[in-house]
Amino acid sequence: MSLIGLLACGLGWPWGACKQSFTPPAIKTNLNLLVVNGVLNGGPGQPTTIYLSRSQEIGDSTLAPPIPELQAKILIQGEGGDTYNLQEQGNGTYASGNLTLNTAHKYRLQINTANGAQYLSDYVPIQQTPPVDSLTWQQQGDVTVYLNTHDPANQSHYYRWDYVETWEYHSPLQTLLGVKNHLIYFTDSTNQTQVCWESANSTNILLGSSAGLGADVISQAPVATVKQTASKLSARYSILVSQYVLTQPAYQYWQILQKNTQQTGTLFDPQPSQLTGNFHRVNHPAEPVIGYMSASSITQKRIFISNSQVSGWDTVALACEQKEIPQNPNNFTFYNYPDTTFSPYYFVTTGSLIMLARSECVNCLLRGGTNQKPAYW
Repeated sequence: MSLIGLLACGLGWPWGACKQSFTPPAIKTNLNLLVVNGVLNGGPGQPTTIYLSRSQEIGDSTLAPPIPELQAKILIQGEGGDTYNLQEQGNGTYASGNLTLNTAHKYRLQINTANGAQYLSDYVPIQQTPPVDSLTWQQQGDVTVYLNTHDPANQSHYYRWDYVETWEYHSPLQTLLGVKNHLIYFTDSTNQTQVCWESANSTNILLGSSAGLGADVISQAPVATVKQTASKLSARYSILVSQYVLTQPAYQYWQILQKNTQQTGTLFDPQPSQLTGNFHRVNHPAEPVIGYMSASSITQKRIFISNSQVSGWDTVALACEQKEIPQNPNNFTFYNYPDTTFSPYYFVTTGSLIMLARSECVNCLLRGGTNQKPAYW
């Protein structure tokens, strides 16, 4: 920016007119850093899941999935000498069995990658997480879910949350029939395609602190927002929120990561600045590692919201043209429709009349969900 431009900004020109984008040249290099994400679950009889991936260049597409770190060996090590293995689950995910850790001890992670590198975290204490008191929601066009919690012992102060949201959705047209090998069959609860469920994990970083308050209380912390145009509330929606207590250094680490991801999108996107966590590469202490080892018990709360509870929830309807199909006079279940512009899915209107419609109008599975109802539903 020129000297005249700087003076103009100082004299009160609109702020937007004085903005210029800046891309530091140093962050264009992809260092292929190890990224460690997960919490050591200190609850009794609970598993621990850790996700390993590699960093991406800041110029990479934010739509690209994380690069998983495969064939690593992960070990939980206690100060008292106890050790526990995590097993590879695929796609960079590693999980332990149900563990009951000694909450009086500190623990760390040891990670051995397939290329022979070894990483250690610092030893960290196990934090005790209070229950989530309640989840509430409000609608002002969109629906926002809020969390309330408190620690009567006044020991927590630093909180992090993530969630899994699940929603039920329906195909526009209901069918009692399906097609396989040109034969029509009747559907049941195991192969129906009219009602589906889909789930998604949170990607934003959610933090809260009561450190500056007179009591260890978190009130109406916004957790998730469902856009009014989204199909997530076209039938029924559920959210399961997990709560973790952090140490102050861990909270400060997540604050920095939160500020970075507000610029690029989500936790899994390329990061614009280097983070210093509590992981270190053995014999290569100068190599950065993205991640912070925390240990805490985990508390959870779930709520449901139905479409009938919200107002003005209109989703864009598919255009679902229907065509009558000819039938084999000797076998009415025989598929005999040559028009390939329509997929072979059927539904019954009246009597024995059989109609044909595009598959996306009668098959909710094509939107990526499952037709198996969740156990908690």
